[in-house]
Amino acid sequence: MSDSKIKEAPVVDRQTQPLLTHEKSLSRKIASGSEAENILDQQLAMLGIQLITQLNVLIKTSYIYDRTNSALDKPVAAMLTLIKALAHDHPVTLRLQNDFLFLGDSHLKVSAQQMAVATSIIDTLNDWKIGGVTFSLAAESKDLREFAALFVNFDHNTKTLGDLRDEIAGRGISGIELEDPRQLAIKELSGTDGGMGSDSANLQQKRKMKAKNGYANVAGSIGSMTQSVREGGTVTFKQAKRAIQNIVDLMMDDEATVLGLTTLRCHDEYTHNHSVNVSLLSMALANRAGYPKVELADLGLAALFHDMGKSTIPMEVLNKPGEFTDDDWVAMRNHPTEGVLTLSKLRGIANLPGRMAAASFEHHMNLDFSGYPKLTVPWTISLTGRILTIADCYDAMTSSRVYRREPMSPSKVLNMMFSKAGKSFDPVLLKLFVNCVGIIPIGSLVMLDTSELAVVLKPAVEKADAERPLVRVITDAQGDPIDHGREIDLTEKDENGDFRHNIVRLIDNTEYQFDTSRYFV
Repeated sequence: MSDSKIKEAPVVDRQTQPLLTHEKSLSRKIASGSEAENILDQQLAMLGIQLITQLNVLIKTSYIYDRTNSALDKPVAAMLTLIKALAHDHPVTLRLQNDFLFLGDSHLKVSAQQMAVATSIIDTLNDWKIGGVTFSLAAESKDLREFAALFVNFDHNTKTLGDLRDEIAGRGISGIELEDPRQLAIKELSGTDGGMGSDSANLQQKRKMKAKNGYANVAGSIGSMTQSVREGGTVTFKQAKRAIQNIVDLMMDDEATVLGLTTLRCHDEYTHNHSVNVSLLSMALANRAGYPKVELADLGLAALFHDMGKSTIPMEVLNKPGEFTDDDWVAMRNHPTEGVLTLSKLRGIANLPGRMAAASFEHHMNLDFSGYPKLTVPWTISLTGRILTIADCYDAMTSSRVYRREPMSPSKVLNMMFSKAGKSFDPVLLKLFVNCVGIIPIGSLVMLDTSELAVVLKPAVEKADAERPLVRVITDAQGDPIDHGREIDLTEKDENGDFRHNIVRLIDNTEYQFDTSRYFV
C-alpha cells in the first residue's frame, strides 16, 4: 500500500461509518475547523450524552413503574426537552454501530464516568438488533412512555425487531422509528471470532468487560472525590480502594487487557481519565519492578490521587484552551505541593501514607530535579515518585488536552522519553516500562507486509521478539476497514522457519486520526 492510499483510506462512504472519529458533521455554514465549529461539536456531543443518559433512566424506571406512573414524569420531560433541542430542524438518530454510539454521523466519545450508562444502552440495542433510534418533534409524552414499556414487556429472545416495529405501529407511537443494524464491511474469515475458539473469545470478552467496569468505577471515584474536595465535603477511599484491588487482580491475570484501557482518550474528561491511566500504568510498571501484589493496590491508589492538588486550581484555568498566563503557570506548578496539603487535610485519610504524599509531591520533579517543585534542600526521589514520573509523562503526552486536541503517537513519546533517560527518567525503570507497553506500544498502528493495517494488542512475550507484538488486522490491503479482523502473532513462523508476517513500518494514528481505543473497550 502506498502512502497516498493511506491518506485516501479515511475517505469512505458515509453509509459505512468510518473508523475515524474526528470528523466534523455539523452545519456547512460554519467554517471547517473553526472555533465556532468546535464549540458546536462539543455542544452536540454533550446533548448526545444527555440523550443516552435520559433514555437509560427512562427504560430503567419503566422496569419498576407502570407507564402511567408519575415516577416517569421527570425522565419523559427530560427526553422531550432533548428531542426538541436536537430535532429542531430535522429528526435526530441515535445510532449503534460496531458497539459504538453515534448521534447522526458524529461519534459520541464516552468518558469513563459515562461508560456504564452507554454500555447499558448498547446492550439494549444489541439485544433487539436495533441499528438506530430516530426521534422527531412528533414524539409526545405518551409515545415515550409506551416506547419504554415495550423494552420491559417484550422478550427479545422470542420477539424480533420486526415484531417491535409492528407493536410500535399498533400502539400508535409517533415520532419514534427504529433502524436496521449497520456494520462496517466484514471481510470473510474462517470464523467470526478472529481465529479464536468460541470459549477463548468469550473469556476474552468477559475480561474486557470486567476491565472496562473496573476502569469506570475508578474514574467515577476520582471524579466524585475531586468534586467533593472542591466543595469542602468528606472523602471516603473505600470505593476507590476496592476498584483498584479488583484491577490488580485482573492485571495479574491479563496485563494487556488492563493496559489497553489506557488508550481511552477524552480531552473533555482529561483530568479523571489521566489519573486512572497513570494508576494503571504505574501498577503495571511496579509489577515489572517486583512489587509484591499486596503493595500494588497501595501504589495504584497513590497514583490515582497524584493530581489531587489540581482540585485547588480554578476550573477555568484547568480547562483553558489558550495559553496560560504567568499566574496560571504559578498555580499549575504549585499543584504538587498543594496536593500534599490537600490530601493531608482530608478527613477520609488517617495519617497520610508516604507513597501518596510522594506521588503528589514528586511526579513532576524529574530525576535530575529539572522539573518542579524546586527545592533548596537535599532530596532523594522515592521509587514511587520515579515510577509516577514515567507513567504521568507517557499518558499526558499520548492524550488530547483542552489546549492540544491532537496527542503524540505512543512510539514518538517513547522515543522522546528515551532521549531523556538518566536526566528526566530513571533509565532502569524506563526500560521496564517499555517491556510493559512494548517497543511498539499497545494501541499503535502498523503496516504489515501484506499492505494491511493492524493495531497492536499486546507486546511479545520474549524480549528477543520485542518488535513482533500481537496485532489485530483492521483494514484490508486496499485500506478499507475490516470488522472482526484476525489476530496475528508476529512471532509465528512458517514451515521454512521464516516469519509469516512482518511489520513494514509504523503508522502515526494521530496523523491519520484512527481511534484505536475501540479495539480494547
